[in-house]
Amino acid sequence: MYVSRHRALLWASLQSGHFVAFSRQGLNCHQGYVDDRTDDGLIVWVTDETGHRRLFHVEDDYDVAVWGAVPAAG
Repeated sequence: MYVSRHRALLWASLQSGHFVAFSRQGLNCHQGYVDDRTDDGLIVWVTDETGHRRLFHVEDDYDVAVWGAVPAAG
């Protein structure tokens, strides 16, 4: 599958703690905090508010939006 350069760069920029939403064709499919990712950013694990952890791959054809990050403690 072809992955656009823009999508690959966006996925590679995701960091632990980012609050993200994944969608397909404009429909929200999953949201939560980035828990971990591979070094190349092609795979990310996202934990939702119920504690469910899910793996996403850049070639799964999801759009991702970054809505913020975990607030700093203190």
